[in-house]
Amino acid sequence: MVLPVAPLAVYLFLFLWSAVPFAPAEPVLLAGGAVAGAGGLFLPLAIAATTLGSLASDLAKYALGRSAGTALLGRISRLRTGARAVRWLEARILASGPMVIAPSYFVPCGVVVATILCGALRLRLRAVVLASAVGALIWSTVFLGLGYLGATVTGNPWFGLALAVPAALVIGLLAKRRVTRQCACEPENHEEPCPLAV
Repeated sequence: MVLPVAPLAVYLFLFLWSAVPFAPAEPVLLAGGAVAGAGGLFLPLAIAATTLGSLASDLAKYALGRSAGTALLGRISRLRTGARAVRWLEARILASGPMVIAPSYFVPCGVVVATILCGALRLRLRAVVLASAVGALIWSTVFLGLGYLGATVTGNPWFGLALAVPAALVIGLLAKRRVTRQCACEPENHEEPCPLAV
């Protein structure tokens, strides 16, 4: 596949888009994976770019949490589901530490709340970096890999993207279901109902 721009510009775009703290990056990752599957990008470099960008985003949200965590979480908590998400993730962070960040990548708005909470709770930066790096690497690999696989199977980046989007939605629903089931099975571990169970 011939790109209209240099591959380096695409890697840079993947890095920068993943580094924007509150931007939904999954569609961009699926598209990037589809381009890689068509031969336009080298998949490991695309994964590295999005992992580093996402890690930078997490560190920015952690810094926001340290400096203005209470105010930010107060705004999020004004929404009913936001309040439940904050309490639910806070209970898990207090119990498990920052490693909660890794699975929160697959929960809507989970990584935003988790990293801000880690900053507000003044958790150690080293542990947050490790958890964020693990989560970012898994997340980047899954979503870029889906686009890549779709394009490889279909032989066309557009068809590959069309195949990868429903697969990504299924992964999101399975993640939500697993978290909801865990909440139902372990109600003693937290006072509030699972924020995803509504």
